[in-house]
Amino acid sequence: MIYHFPPLKADPDDSSFLAIENAIFAKFKKENRTVLKDVFLTENVLVFVLKGFKRLHIENQTVEVTPQDIIFLKKGIYAMAEYFEQGEQFEAVLLFLDSKLLQEVIAEYRIKKSGRHSTVPFLKIPSNPAIEAFKAQLTLYFTQKMLWDREILLLKQQEILLYILKTVPRSQTIPFWDSLISTSSEGLVYIMDKYALENLSLKDYANLTNRSLSSFKRDFALIYRTSPKKWINQKRLEYSCLLLKNSEQRIADIAEKCGFESLSYYTQLFKRTFGRTPTEFRAEI
Repeated sequence: MIYHFPPLKADPDDSSFLAIENAIFAKFKKENRTVLKDVFLTENVLVFVLKGFKRLHIENQTVEVTPQDIIFLKKGIYAMAEYFEQGEQFEAVLLFLDSKLLQEVIAEYRIKKSGRHSTVPFLKIPSNPAIEAFKAQLTLYFTQKMLWDREILLLKQQEILLYILKTVPRSQTIPFWDSLISTSSEGLVYIMDKYALENLSLKDYANLTNRSLSSFKRDFALIYRTSPKKWINQKRLEYSCLLLKNSEQRIADIAEKCGFESLSYYTQLFKRTFGRTPTEFRAEI
């Protein structure tokens, strides 16, 4: 199962989340056991490890992060594995970054889009005194409610971006910044091909392509000459037919694997498209 993270809305009783006006700004994470979980990142996130270490499996890469590093993760799906030395507790602060603010800061520092589609999924950099001071202060926000203010937290996001831009050689970060702000047609096609079978909303797809929902629908129609929903459903149905023909998986499992929100919706759509149910289709093979 793939978890969306951060969730659309934080549980008001979960003190590990720092959320204001339905916007989630950060999470204080504690673990005392090894955890392996598939996660779909719905926001760009900076990870500051305080204790222990973690290994992230991102696409075909494995990266280890310690308290001496920070890692900047781009929106997307990745398999996350966390390992801890025996008896050691893992602690980290995750800071979620507002996409609009990211684009404004990057534009202010004249980091121009290359015009090419970039797929750099993360940026790992060594910590430094400025980042360490920021990290220490950030942990206070979870206990000092007087600091729970939207404008203050947006300034904290801007602050850490400036520290990275000012203290890390630009040549090391340019490909990642380009990946964060890309709105190329190639990028949209890449995202759709990669995530077509995931149970995502159109808003999720728009977010992944750095577009508003209306811009995403407009650009999608220009590229594919159809609507996103029709294209996505067609791709999912085609793949489900392949699984029905060539596997013995349960139909409910196939529906989930192909990104359909429910078995009933999948069955209705399949019958409307092909004139028979998935069960009838399999029986005819």
